[in-house]
Amino acid sequence: MADENAVCSGYEKMPIDRLGPGELGVLLARAGAGKTACLTHVALGYLLDREPVLHVCVDVVPDKVKLWYQKLLRDIFSAQPESKVSELQHAIEPLRFIMSFLNQTFSPQKLETGIVNLKEQAKFQPALIILDGLDFGRARALFEKISDLARRHSAPVWVSARAHRHIPDVNERGIPYPIDTMDDLFSSVLMLEPQNDGVRLRALKTKGGYNPPASEFMLDPDTFLPLKRSSSAG
Repeated sequence: MADENAVCSGYEKMPIDRLGPGELGVLLARAGAGKTACLTHVALGYLLDREPVLHVCVDVVPDKVKLWYQKLLRDIFSAQPESKVSELQHAIEPLRFIMSFLNQTFSPQKLETGIVNLKEQAKFQPALIILDGLDFGRARALFEKISDLARRHSAPVWVSARAHRHIPDVNERGIPYPIDTMDDLFSSVLMLEPQNDGVRLRALKTKGGYNPPASEFMLDPDTFLPLKRSSSAG
């Protein structure tokens, strides 16, 4: 454990407020902007605190998800010996479960069945659920069910959502499609925006309300570690 602590000593978590049990958060970005890497980074923050994570992916095989975690760990702890990073990888492995669905087969009911089976058969109680890769439009009924699921299992859920250049719809609170008609279901709405000098992470909504002050950060496009506060963040 001492070696683990030494390896993690320089680690800086994503500058995102933790969701409470049963709360939903959504990360918006266009295709290829880094939604998966960013959510994997959020999951790592829990895993390195020894909190179990259920990573649900859609249309991606579990082995590929494992490679995302391995790459991110190597990038984050690049100054550490490979043997130490491997030890850390093995230490967090039992705390993470990857569940994969085809997009046409995913449903909140199937997810709930999987969670119940994990609890009963593996005594696995997730402290965080990541739901990545689900292709949806304005799907309020779907997220009402996911919200109910999150509350029943007392676990926060982070979801990725694809923003579309050709659908410019934005509601009066500044929330874009496809979240614009259901932002009340989410405690946190974040936007990833690639820039010339990194990736901008912008909070559109937090528990404190919409468009909070000092809510923009620049992230390294490879590690998704914070680079600096955005100059427009106050």
